[in-house]
Amino acid sequence: MKDVSVEVANEERVGERKVGDVVIYGGGIAGALLARQLSATAKVILVDPLDYFEVSMAAPRNLVKPDFSRQSIMPFAKALPRVDHVAARLTELTSEGGIVEDASGRRLLVTGKAAVLATGNRFANELVRGQEGSGADRHAFYQRFHDRLAGAERILLIGGGPIGVEVAGEITEAWPHKHVTLVESQPRILRGTSEAAAARAAAILEMRGVTILTGQRIDGLLSNLQDVFAGSGEVTTNAGQVIAYDLAILCIGGRPNTAFMKQNFASRLTPDGHVKVAADLRVKGERSIFALGDITDLAENKMAFHIRGHVKVAATNIRSILAGKSPSLSYKPRTGDPTMVVTLGSRTGVAHLPLFGHTRWSWLVRKVKAEHMLVPNYAKIFSL
Repeated sequence: MKDVSVEVANEERVGERKVGDVVIYGGGIAGALLARQLSATAKVILVDPLDYFEVSMAAPRNLVKPDFSRQSIMPFAKALPRVDHVAARLTELTSEGGIVEDASGRRLLVTGKAAVLATGNRFANELVRGQEGSGADRHAFYQRFHDRLAGAERILLIGGGPIGVEVAGEITEAWPHKHVTLVESQPRILRGTSEAAAARAAAILEMRGVTILTGQRIDGLLSNLQDVFAGSGEVTTNAGQVIAYDLAILCIGGRPNTAFMKQNFASRLTPDGHVKVAADLRVKGERSIFALGDITDLAENKMAFHIRGHVKVAATNIRSILAGKSPSLSYKPRTGDPTMVVTLGSRTGVAHLPLFGHTRWSWLVRKVKAEHMLVPNYAKIFSL
């Protein structure tokens, strides 16, 4: 039986109620792919403050070739024509549904027979994913950042994961004479893949003149660099290395965007903010709430490569719930899987692939990802 007092309280806090079969919070890869699949047979509501889907893997290319973003940014209206898009942000998850708020401050309560949390990571800045605005605003961001990059001679990249390495690859291909320094706190870059693939990436970047500093960190800089257009400066690593820069770029991973659960579902979160999920991808202890993508506590690298597996399991189990049946499909985390394809510009990169392991075949990386950054793959999925 519903708690009437909670329902009345929620009604007083929001302007109206919106109801669908499935409510998906977050329009990144996981949310958009799932919405596309389910909208063929169900009434799907997608909640996201942006009005577009962006192929996030293309972000490093867009920074140096802003016109490329016109392909990688896909309006929800065209990509998801059967989906009811609510341009708002989830602020609180309640037992009745999600309280969402749009840019004007208007609130509404969104409810459904099933809910999906696919809100992804929250990053220190908008380098990887836009935080607000339209597709046109995102295009303008990339053009402005390109101009900032073009005028900088000394570039500091903080973070040696896939994002930092790919940004280094794009910059050194576009501007071979710029001085790029990459700082990584771990003993090596690309720690999520094999040592051989990581060593190959480091060798290519060093051949291009990139200075790679591993096992070093820069403390107290994050707040200063939330503005991606911040000016020049100088930093000192914990090892005493002094680095002067014209432009510093944070390329570190984000934190799970799950603050909306702290009020009513704090017990469903790990200490670092990830959502606890069962094998069927339902939030542990919940009957009809699922979680996908980077916010889950699944023991695997947080990569787009794994998300299609999440979507397949969630789509099947949500259809079961809508049909009045119990979910039956389970997801097996890719724990310890070193699979990774990392581009170093449009012509080369490194990869560790199933069956093949580490491969030095630049032509394969070029065809699989580097030439197009997977944009045609998603355009095909969304029939664009």
